[in-house]
Amino acid sequence: MPTILTPEEPTVRPVPEPKPEERLRRDRPSLGDWLDLRLGWWGFVRKNLDEPMPPGVGWWQTLGNLLLTLLVFQFVTGFALAMYYSPSPTDAYRSVKHITEEVTLGSFVRGLHVWGSTVIVIVTVLHILRVFFWGSYKKPRELTWVVGVIIFNLILAFSFTGYLLPWDQKAYWATVVGTRIAGTVPVLGHALMLLIRGGEEVGALTLTRFYASHVMLLPALLMVFTGLHLYLVRRHHIAGPVLPQKGRPTPFYPVQLFKDAVVVLGGMGIVVYLALAFPPALEAMADPSGTDFAPRPEWYFLGLYELLKIMPAGYEVVATLVIPGGISLGMLLLPWLDRSPSRHPARRQWIIVLGTAIILLIAIMTLKGILETPPPGHGSGHAGLPVTLDRPLA
Repeated sequence: MPTILTPEEPTVRPVPEPKPEERLRRDRPSLGDWLDLRLGWWGFVRKNLDEPMPPGVGWWQTLGNLLLTLLVFQFVTGFALAMYYSPSPTDAYRSVKHITEEVTLGSFVRGLHVWGSTVIVIVTVLHILRVFFWGSYKKPRELTWVVGVIIFNLILAFSFTGYLLPWDQKAYWATVVGTRIAGTVPVLGHALMLLIRGGEEVGALTLTRFYASHVMLLPALLMVFTGLHLYLVRRHHIAGPVLPQKGRPTPFYPVQLFKDAVVVLGGMGIVVYLALAFPPALEAMADPSGTDFAPRPEWYFLGLYELLKIMPAGYEVVATLVIPGGISLGMLLLPWLDRSPSRHPARRQWIIVLGTAIILLIAIMTLKGILETPPPGHGSGHAGLPVTLDRPLA
């Protein structure tokens, strides 16, 4: 009769009793342990701290976190200013004057917000240029680039809508020029200008629409697209250098986190210094009938303004629609226009040359506008306006 083999009985080892300290930690968890058990926050933090960084990633990859920090700071300072601001032509100027001169730290907080918006535009441009020259928009990061371009346009919209809110002469006439530029678009221009202004002239409805867009519509859109951008960055990870470097990926913590912290602190330090050293000015209250103030858009639209000025009569559409529309469309379609499989600039020559030419054109036109802007108190009326912008609107 065959022998039936029975499996050996497994050896059961007794589980050691937990130490009194461990039992107490389980029965009465600390706040950090309690939150971790319910939210898993520490696992989320560790996952991001341990994210592998390609060899060669360094200081240029810190601009994204700097931009995110600046945006959060803008929300905080903007909320503080909104608690004292009144969005009406009769009260807007007085409320800003009250913030600047009477509210404790009001001038400083307003300076942080004003200079923060300028630094944000600069950092965004630098971030986009880094991605462009490094070819980081290529597969599989096409949508990451597209969402980034949308965020860039939302930031410009933030700057444009926020500029009018002080309701002083500089803000008023800059908005007049900016909305008139929109009005030069063929066929839809006048309707577009009416939609933005709320009427034929810059007035109460314009201020209300700009304020509503600035504090409600644009923040909602920015949060949605920023969240999507961060998700895509985490999904596809950060692109390494153009030329892959030897070595193994390293965790984000501690080396890259240290670099990010240095750049964030440095960037915030610059904003604080500018707010203290150069407090935001407040011109005279907006006067639509005044002719002694030189109307100019803010610096980020000066390139378009100067381009419009040099256009011959009848060709304004080239400056207001063809060129800016072509640049915007080209930026959105860049990952598909650049068919080269390589990220190296030498193998993307036509894209690099065309992009550099556009960058130089914008820079030269912007510098020209800055140099030709009259200093405060030396307005030249409406002289220097392009013919298209100087004609009556009615």
